[in-house]
Amino acid sequence: MHKRLECLSRLKVDLSTGKPAPHQPCLLLAIICEIQAGHIPSLRVSLDTRLIARYHDIFEIVTGERHRARPWMPIWALRNREGPSGKLWSPDYADSLAPVADQLGQPRSMNQLLERFSSARLDDELFAALQKSDLAREACSLLAHRYLGDDKATLERLMSYLDTELASGDYQRHPERLADGIKEAAPAPARSAAFRSLVLEAYDYRCAASRLRYITPDYRYLVEAAHLIPFSVTQDDRPSNGLALTPNLHWAMDNHLIAPGPDHHWHVSPAVDHLVADNDWLCRLDRQPLVLPRNERWRPASEALAWRLDHLRR
Repeated sequence: MHKRLECLSRLKVDLSTGKPAPHQPCLLLAIICEIQAGHIPSLRVSLDTRLIARYHDIFEIVTGERHRARPWMPIWALRNREGPSGKLWSPDYADSLAPVADQLGQPRSMNQLLERFSSARLDDELFAALQKSDLAREACSLLAHRYLGDDKATLERLMSYLDTELASGDYQRHPERLADGIKEAAPAPARSAAFRSLVLEAYDYRCAASRLRYITPDYRYLVEAAHLIPFSVTQDDRPSNGLALTPNLHWAMDNHLIAPGPDHHWHVSPAVDHLVADNDWLCRLDRQPLVLPRNERWRPASEALAWRLDHLRR
């Protein structure tokens, strides 16, 4: 074991059920995945939607009970754990709370915790170690086997998830590689995971057609990542070949009933009868503006939009 990772083997976790509570190791696994994806580029960790959603994903794999994830518990607990050169996790408290931080009791909700701090700093030596792909994998294996390996089938599912997500992180840091197609019927899991993550993040989890944005209390997203030109045609998983769409509008686009055009507006197929009341949910989109990412780097490619419009049912 690398000496900078030894602190991860000494977490103080609840053992009242006869096995280690999964909360702290699941949060640390989520942080490692986000470091490897480039979403946490410095030792300052923001408690944002993406990190907390990933924590819920991992917690669900381990326990099957997503609704019991309670992220404020491990976020609060980690402030008392030791890293290789100091505190493993140092909250950036609001100025008014810093003098009395140690006297505060356990927060009872995520909102209550965010009133105290919305970011924390990892031990600098630990962060430096987790930036290295080999040590990140070693850390994941350590946490999984030491605290989450009670059930063989669960451990296998978790390790499979981590392998995919760590490989996906390499694509997310280098999205240009997603243009290099792979000759198989479906995207490799790591590429597919990178495409989904980058597209949903680019659109801030908002539908590019309906503008709907909803994240459930247990951090499930309403939207999906949809290819403009199908992967089977171009083998292109770059975010510029994708949109965030609600499932019904993803289906409608894939069936060529609606299409975003190079004019950055939505177009509805003439095959959709405007006189049928049940079709109103589609007809309302006609000529509506396409929601675009703020970062121009991720905006849909003109050739991909043209392909969609060319394939609209006539």
